[in-house]
Amino acid sequence: MKTNLMAAVALVALVSAAGVAKADSADELQALKAQSAALKKQNAELEKRLAKIEKQQAKEQARFASLPAAAPASANSYMADLSSIKSTLLEGDGPLTWHGITVFGTFDTGISYATHGAPNSGGFYAGDILLQKFYNGAQWSMAPSGLSQTTLGVKGEEELMPGLAGVFYASTGINPQSGQLANAPGSQIANNGLPLGSQSMNIDGTRGGQAFNDQLYVGVSSKTFGELTFGRHKSFSNDLLAIYDPAGGAYDYSPIGYSGTPVAGLGETDLGRQDETLKYLVHFPIFYSGLDTHFGAMYKFANGNAGVGTAPTTFANNSCGGTIAAPLPCNLNNSGYQFDLGGKFAGFELDGVISHYNQALTYGTFGYGSTYTVPVSGVVLPTLGAQGLAGTVADITSFMIAGKYTWNQFKFYAGYANDRYSDPKDPQGFGANTGQGDYPVYAVNNAAFLYGNKIYQTEWIGVKYAFNSQTDFTVAYYHESQNNFTSPAQNLTCSLPHSTALTPITGASPRSGNCAGDENIVSAYVDYHFTKRFDAYGGFMYSAYNGGLAAGSIYTNNFAPTAGVRYTF
Repeated sequence: MKTNLMAAVALVALVSAAGVAKADSADELQALKAQSAALKKQNAELEKRLAKIEKQQAKEQARFASLPAAAPASANSYMADLSSIKSTLLEGDGPLTWHGITVFGTFDTGISYATHGAPNSGGFYAGDILLQKFYNGAQWSMAPSGLSQTTLGVKGEEELMPGLAGVFYASTGINPQSGQLANAPGSQIANNGLPLGSQSMNIDGTRGGQAFNDQLYVGVSSKTFGELTFGRHKSFSNDLLAIYDPAGGAYDYSPIGYSGTPVAGLGETDLGRQDETLKYLVHFPIFYSGLDTHFGAMYKFANGNAGVGTAPTTFANNSCGGTIAAPLPCNLNNSGYQFDLGGKFAGFELDGVISHYNQALTYGTFGYGSTYTVPVSGVVLPTLGAQGLAGTVADITSFMIAGKYTWNQFKFYAGYANDRYSDPKDPQGFGANTGQGDYPVYAVNNAAFLYGNKIYQTEWIGVKYAFNSQTDFTVAYYHESQNNFTSPAQNLTCSLPHSTALTPITGASPRSGNCAGDENIVSAYVDYHFTKRFDAYGGFMYSAYNGGLAAGSIYTNNFAPTAGVRYTF
C-alpha cells in the first residue's frame, strides 16, 4: 500500500514537472514569435526606404544622362594647373616658381650719416655716400638699397626640345625711400637751374624710370651652344661687378657700384645697361675639363634720335651744322659692341672685357642762372624747371681685366679698367634723346676732348673673409684718376687753389675740370645673415678727390657710415 502510494506520488510529481516545463516553453515560443514579427515589420520598412532611395537615384542618373558630356580636364587647363601646385610654393624655402616662371625680388634699406651730403631725391636710387660736387653740410638720411638695388622681377624658362629652352627675364629697380621707379636722369631734371648747395641727390645713371629699368630680354638657351637673347641688357662689365668687386657693386661700399661710369659702363654710366642689344654667352672647356671657360659678345643697335644742329661748324666735329633759325638734322650712330673672355680654375677666376661705343651721351644738370635757346623761334628760356638736360657726347674705347682667388674662408679681389674718350665722329644736337629714359638734351658739348683724349683709369683691390656661415667681413680700396686734357688756357688753372666764394652757389672754380686728378676711396663693412633670406649690414665709405676731379665741388671729401637690412626672395 505504502509502495503503491509512493509510486502514485512519484507519478503525480513527474506529471506536474512536465506540465510546468511545457508551460515555460510555450511562453518562450510566444516571445520569439513576437520578436520575429517585429523584425519582419522593421525589415519591411527598411525595404520601402531602400526602394525609395533607389528610385530617386535612378531619376538623378537619368537626368545627368540627358546632359551634354563634359570634356575631361586638359593637363594644361587652369584647374589642372591649380591642382598641381605644391604647398611648398608658398610655405617652403625654395624660389617662387610655377611651370618654369619664377618671381624674385629684393628689399634693401637703411640709414646713413654723411660729413658732407645732400638730401635724398625721389628719383635717384642711392644715398649721399660717394662724394659729389653738390654735397654740402652734414646729413642724416635714409640709405636706400645699400647692398643691393631694391628690385622686383620675373623670369622664365621653357624647354623647346631636348637641350634647347626658351628664356625670358624682366626686372625693375624701385626706390625704397619714395616708392618710385629708379630714375637717375629724372633726379637731374628736378634739380635743373638750382644753386649747387641747394640740390638734392642727382646723378646720371643706368636707370631712367622705365617700367623695366633693369633688364628686359627674351631668347633661347642651350647648355652646349650657349644663350642668345635680345632686348635690354646689362653690359658684361656690369655683370662682372657681382664677381670681381669686393663689395659686389654695393652702393654704400663700392664707388664702381655707386657710379657706373668707370667700370660698369666702361666710360659712360648709361652703357652699363643698354636698350636694343643682342647678347650671346657660351661656356666651354679648354685643354681639359678642370678649366671652365666662357666667351661673350654683345652688340648695341642705334636707337633714339641725334637731334638737330643749331650752330655753324667751328671745328671739324663740333656740331652738326645749321643755325638756330635753320637747324640741320644730326646723324644717328650710337651703336657699339663689347666682348668678354674669362674662365676659372682651382680657386682662380679671371675675366677681360673690351668695348667701343659711338655717340655715348652723358647727361648733366643745368647750372644756376643758365639759359638755353629754342631752335627756329630763337626764344631764350631759363633752365630752372626745364624738362631737358645738358649733355656731353663722346666716342669711347675701353677695356678691363679683373680677377679673384678663393682660399679657405678668404676671397681676394683685384681689377683694372681703362676708358679712352674722344670727340664723336658723329655729333649730336638739340633735342637728342639717346640717353636712359629718352630725356632730351637742350645743350650739347661735342668738343669736350678737342685738345686731347681723356683717359680715365680705375684700380681696385679687396678681401672678403667668411668668419662663419652667417658672417662676412669685407675691406676694399679703390683709386680713380684722369689725365690732363686741357687747352693751353685751361692748363694754366691746374695749379690754382680749389675753393672760391661762388662754389656753393654755381660750382664755379678757378681750376678746370680737364686738369689731371685723382680720387681715393676706402670702404669696410660686415654682413650678418640671420636666415637665408634676411641679413643686416653696417660699415663705411670714405672718399676724397683732388685736381680736375674736384673742380666745381663744394667739398673734397666725405665720410659716410651706414647700416641697413635686406630681404630677398
